[in-house]
Amino acid sequence: MRESHAKMFNKYSDISFKDYGIFVAAVSILAICLLVLAFSFQGLRGIWQPDEGYYAGTAVTMLSKGNFFIPYLGEDEIFLDKPPMIYWGIIAGLKLFGHSEFAVRFFHGLCFFLTSLAVGTLSFSMFKDKWLGLLSSLVYATMIIPFFAANFVTPDTILTLWTTLSALCFWNSVKLYGAKRVIWQMLLYAAAGFGFLAKGPAVLIPFGGMFLFLSVRKEMRRYFLTPWSVLGFLVFLAIGLSWYIWIGFKIPGAFSYFIDNQILGRLISEKYNRNPGLTGALIYLPVLIFGSLPWSIIWLEKVGLIKDALLKKKSWVGLKDKPEILFLLSYFLVPLIILCLASSKLGLYALPIFVPLAIATASLWGQKVPDISCLSLQILTKSFSRPIKLTFCWISLLLLSKLAVAYYPTNNDMRTLWAEVKKYMPPGNYELCTVNKRADGLLFYGVQELEHLTVKSNPYPTFTPTEHISQEIREFVREKEVFLTFEKDEIDKIIEALKKSKVEYRLVYLSSHKALIFPVLPSRCG
Repeated sequence: MRESHAKMFNKYSDISFKDYGIFVAAVSILAICLLVLAFSFQGLRGIWQPDEGYYAGTAVTMLSKGNFFIPYLGEDEIFLDKPPMIYWGIIAGLKLFGHSEFAVRFFHGLCFFLTSLAVGTLSFSMFKDKWLGLLSSLVYATMIIPFFAANFVTPDTILTLWTTLSALCFWNSVKLYGAKRVIWQMLLYAAAGFGFLAKGPAVLIPFGGMFLFLSVRKEMRRYFLTPWSVLGFLVFLAIGLSWYIWIGFKIPGAFSYFIDNQILGRLISEKYNRNPGLTGALIYLPVLIFGSLPWSIIWLEKVGLIKDALLKKKSWVGLKDKPEILFLLSYFLVPLIILCLASSKLGLYALPIFVPLAIATASLWGQKVPDISCLSLQILTKSFSRPIKLTFCWISLLLLSKLAVAYYPTNNDMRTLWAEVKKYMPPGNYELCTVNKRADGLLFYGVQELEHLTVKSNPYPTFTPTEHISQEIREFVREKEVFLTFEKDEIDKIIEALKKSKVEYRLVYLSSHKALIFPVLPSRCG
């Protein structure tokens, strides 16, 4: 009898040990893949305008000024379009790795890596399946939109990290009780606060899904009507709104600009002209379908199952008793509806909802996967050989695409532009003025003074108004300025204005219709 019990114990110990060993190996391989996806080729490409130029230019200006709270884009322009976390991340990268493009993008790669791990952790917390957790991380990291978003400096990748951590904290706070529940609730409010420092009120959009989840399950009062909710709200205010309040009192007009730029201008007003109206919401259809490749192919295989789940009444009846499904649907659908109704729409705004999409897709694909703990290593290797090969082929294709983008010739590459411009810049303290099209990334490459001008009557609304070129021409010679133009029509308008003002100039044509216009300084006699 003792021998049979010993054999049984050894049998299950072997299975557990084998399963544990395979799992550790899978985690290690996944971590390596995530690191490669996050950080490979990050420094090959120059800083691209507009987004990377805004944020890298602001970060290097803040660093040179030694002012880490007021975002300056160049010497005099205060840039309040985004809260400071993105600048702090870039500055941290520059401090760690020196003045390089890799340093500028390091923080975004780190956020992508941590988000991918958080997606897997959230999936495991919901379904208690460690293999589904690994698959969810892999699916998210290898979707096209999350992968490429991490390779461009925008606030969206940073925001997605905090919204994912918020979802993880929320789920654990709902499922637990007592002191553990309170701890997760405090972490939820803290994550929301840090998300507010990443992209302002946009962090609150996924919370609409959380509210719907609580409403359907009739848990709103139990969740929020506690003394701890007051403390949590104070934690959120202290972290998320502290910078906004400080800037609001420090800089006149900042409060009204925040309300217009980050709330009214995004939800109601069409002044920012980013795909307004309901037709503009169509942008999210290709973003979600093609941005989820190659995994969105699984949706085609399961189209009947998905159709039944969404359209049949029986799938919705009793949904409150299926918290995992209810939370994924709420987490995906409510933010998507808000994004579609908002006046300002861009593809990357949808990045946070790729998280529930990745978990749901992994769950669909995982239905075909047998119980790994019951398979021998030989059967396991044979069963998963094809999907493993296809996955590594896809990862290789993503990396090759990233490499190709790094060498893709574009007029938006500020490193290439500066290499051309600096050959003609005269010695001495000259201010470079760009006309109509911004080139803020030149600040990263050594331009000391940079100003943006316009020939338009209604330029893009910014906190520091863009000066019209007619106002600047009178300072053209006195301040020793150089105009950088990007279109032939602009050159003609500037030259006409210079002639009317009887200002002498020298014109140098660059590639792709660009030109530099220099002042001819008056000669000094005697």
